[in-house]
Amino acid sequence: MIKKLNTKVHQYTQSDKLILENYKNIVDAIGQLLGSSCEVVLHSFEDLNSSVIYIHNGKKTGRSVGSPVTDKALKIFTDCIENGTDFADVYFTKNKQNHTMRSTSTIIKNTKGQPIGMLCINLDISTPFDEMMSILLPPQGNTHDDNEHFAIDVEDLIISNTLKVKEEVFADNSVSTRLKIKEIIHVLNTQGIFQLRDAVAKVANTLNISKDVIYLHLRSFKKNN
Repeated sequence: MIKKLNTKVHQYTQSDKLILENYKNIVDAIGQLLGSSCEVVLHSFEDLNSSVIYIHNGKKTGRSVGSPVTDKALKIFTDCIENGTDFADVYFTKNKQNHTMRSTSTIIKNTKGQPIGMLCINLDISTPFDEMMSILLPPQGNTHDDNEHFAIDVEDLIISNTLKVKEEVFADNSVSTRLKIKEIIHVLNTQGIFQLRDAVAKVANTLNISKDVIYLHLRSFKKNN
């Protein structure tokens, strides 16, 4: 049981609270990726007696929003204050159900470099194999594949995406031949490709068209929007 602690690390500003608020999206992202196999916890150091401000799958440890800091989290926090340590190496612990948890924690700092919170991930490696596979593998019957391209540089990203969209548009019989280039530019625009430096020139070269054609269509899209 954690007794009353000194919670006044520093006066939290609105900026501190906003930084922690934005980390809730990261909790949700990790939670969606690892599902019921893990617990993801967001701590605030503003009040160590009720440090948990957001949590995914708290049933793994029986915690909820408002739960106090743990002894491990408190040690990591203290190490950060005293030694500047920003994260803990992967460690193993057990929950109340005696499940082995593979865990890691990292300190969250504000713009002044002060520790204001912590993100903790606890992966239950006792999760049954079939349950883990159902989490990690695509749902049965799902044939959708985004085929994400992991580009090595911006030029690779622009060219590979342009060629991919070109192939898809030219295979789409619902788009007339006369409008295919316009449709390619439209799709690339909705993907945000033209926000990248020199994208217009690289797309034009890949499609063997002039930059003026691209600018003409981009102005048209902007006007219509």
